[in-house]
Amino acid sequence: MTTDANIVVIGAGIIGASVAYHLADMGVDNVVVVDKGDITVTDGSTSHAPGGLRTLTASHFFTTLGVASRAVYDSLPLAVDGEEHFWRHGSVQVANTAERWDSHKRLAEIGLSKGVDAHLLTPHEIADLVPLIDPSTVHGGVHIPSSGVVDTMRLANAMQKVAEGTGRARFVGHSEVVDIEEANGRLTAVVTTGELGRITCNQAIVCTNIWGPVLAEKTGFTMPLYPGEHQYIYTTPIDSLDTSSHVSFPVVAMDDLSLYFRQHGDHLGIGSYDHPAKLVNPSALPKSAKMPFTSDDFDSAWDKMRHHMPALENASIRDGFNGMFSFTVDGSPVCGETKIKGLWTSVGAWLSFASELGRVMAQWMTTGDPGMDMTQAHIDRFFAHQTNDMFLSRQAKYFYEIGFDDIHPTDVVSSVRHVRHSPCHARTEALGAQYIPVAGQEAPLYYEANEPLVAKHRDRIPERSGYDAQGWSPIMGAEHLEMRANVGIIDWTAAIAPIEVTGPGALEHLQHICTAYIDLPVGGITYSLILTSSGMVARDVTVSRMSNDSWWILTGKGNLAAELAYYQSLAPEGAIESGAVRYTDLGEAVVPIAIWGPNSRAVLQACSGDDLSNEAFPWYTWQNIDVGMAPAKVLRLSYVGELGYEIYVPASYALHVWDTLWEAGRQFDMPAIGAASVFSARMEKGYRLWGSDTTPEFSPAESGLSWAMSKDKDFFGKDAALAAPIRKKVVTLQFTDRGSVVYGWEPVMSGDPADDNVIGYVAGGGDGLNVGSYIAHAFIDADRIDLGASVTVRATGVDHVATMVKGPLFDPTNERLKG
Repeated sequence: MTTDANIVVIGAGIIGASVAYHLADMGVDNVVVVDKGDITVTDGSTSHAPGGLRTLTASHFFTTLGVASRAVYDSLPLAVDGEEHFWRHGSVQVANTAERWDSHKRLAEIGLSKGVDAHLLTPHEIADLVPLIDPSTVHGGVHIPSSGVVDTMRLANAMQKVAEGTGRARFVGHSEVVDIEEANGRLTAVVTTGELGRITCNQAIVCTNIWGPVLAEKTGFTMPLYPGEHQYIYTTPIDSLDTSSHVSFPVVAMDDLSLYFRQHGDHLGIGSYDHPAKLVNPSALPKSAKMPFTSDDFDSAWDKMRHHMPALENASIRDGFNGMFSFTVDGSPVCGETKIKGLWTSVGAWLSFASELGRVMAQWMTTGDPGMDMTQAHIDRFFAHQTNDMFLSRQAKYFYEIGFDDIHPTDVVSSVRHVRHSPCHARTEALGAQYIPVAGQEAPLYYEANEPLVAKHRDRIPERSGYDAQGWSPIMGAEHLEMRANVGIIDWTAAIAPIEVTGPGALEHLQHICTAYIDLPVGGITYSLILTSSGMVARDVTVSRMSNDSWWILTGKGNLAAELAYYQSLAPEGAIESGAVRYTDLGEAVVPIAIWGPNSRAVLQACSGDDLSNEAFPWYTWQNIDVGMAPAKVLRLSYVGELGYEIYVPASYALHVWDTLWEAGRQFDMPAIGAASVFSARMEKGYRLWGSDTTPEFSPAESGLSWAMSKDKDFFGKDAALAAPIRKKVVTLQFTDRGSVVYGWEPVMSGDPADDNVIGYVAGGGDGLNVGSYIAHAFIDADRIDLGASVTVRATGVDHVATMVKGPLFDPTNERLKG
């Protein structure tokens, strides 16, 4: 049998139901939802999810999803009359240590920035909200009133009820998808075992969560997700519980114990991550996501809970199960269009975020624009090694184990290291490089060999201690200062990659997608934005004309694959297939090495017979130059606001170029410079950082980048960008206290800080070592910007005074760059 549909949603759990709900709400007809199990109680994790709804997390991405999802859940009709599915008592996160309570302070501060109420609690205030907890056993906590407890399956049923009520959606159970058909790279049909048989369709979206990898294999795509078992038990009845409602107190997370609990009428449900990760190979999954309870694994959790809740002394474990949830390689969902055009996926998300994620996916599938920054969850964010089974299983286990950890902003969140290295790795290793993974590759953060520079610059490097000293070394400040005063060599391999664009249609295409004028003379360079259809900044890039019919787009490596897919999607129909526009990722073939600083010209000149004078080689141009014995494309630009060059060579020449530059730099005692000082220097110069003060959530005007839009040509998203309201704008903050440190999402307040009059939030900060003050960029309400006015920035309960100033504070006239 063959059935016709517009969009097929595969999986009727909370994500699939949400996608259908929002598609129907947007007026999309002929949406069919199929599930291999029963529609009312599915086989997946939706049916057994404990139901803790979180609206505030330490992640901007997840908080955005959580707040919007909660609003939808709050408005849904009951799936079954008289059976409540949302208990609005909020959530409480409990701290057993002062360090954890500090993390709760930071969470409450993110709440201030995001407009989500969060209240710090003393031990006795915790006991007032949750009488079961012995206040003498805890240190403090935080209450988030907008969170709560839900019946996840009932929410999915409610969404189904609304979607079907529009007449635009149909839900069909006992219909397992056994095949995905495609022709010429485009989806044509979904084949099921149920009553609908083969369903021809324009689009389909995989929302099968833990079963996603199995279905993905049918399309030749490796889904970077692994199922893992998580324990949940039900206690026997507890006399002291208020049973006037099925849930009478907030859902509680015992953060330091990796445990949480909620009320189920006259008894409790307790969930534990306090046991070794139990991963299940996707190919060996049973029909149901509920696995047998392994009681021995819960012994430690039970003892800890009895210590904190005396009422459990007279209770016991009634029964339990090991429920499977999905764990991805980086803790974020996998969303977007697969390599098969028209086939989408949205897996790896939890109920707290399901509704808004469903809306985003529905919008993305129907308009091409998700309407929010999906970088963190984009299906194309992975590098080749991040989708093999060894990496998948290790990372999924790791993210299971750190689920309750307090992650410092400078922490490296990965259990897998040293898979990919620069061709110059042996040299940076010999200099004592301390590495961080960037784009899946080890990048030098700073160099132990530069420790002697600390004494040279000691009086200009502020001390740090405690939380702010984590992940920091005074060597970072010394490298920053030495580069500004002298010159530094930077292994830029993990940071930047060229994308080559060629073909007879390349110029017209680039003129269309780039906000800057791209018909440059050969050798010209320009800075450009690429926008979304709604006029937000999809990316900022540097574009160089390499020949009459070829260009390089220089962009960050971290999101390269997703960017490449986006740029290609903006080409005229058939242009990519016909070769009229050709994209080539040169990220592995070409290696960038940078030298930046006042003496950089002298160092490079010593390696080349070409004329590098300002007249012969001006700023924002490039040339083919021999560096030592290697042919190189040298671009005169820098990300730190100094005279400098980015040198691009075939990977096989990279070590020779590094050694040649290093030897030439001995006359200046040129050090190698790590990423930490590069990023503090960019802050000092006022340059933007993608994902911090430039994101798809803001327009060029809001990001302070309107100047990068050509007035003389049309380009994709131009009208929308010009019409976009200016809600917030990036402003530079200069701190009074030399020892201030911020990381991002700290609230910015005007007036008396006790009034919590929030006018914006920090996007990112860095030490302005050459201007003598700590600096931050902040998004401030457009109508509250007052240059010269004082503001307060709250970080871990401490109020720091700063002034709104006109940036950049360092070399505002670009004399150092152009000299």
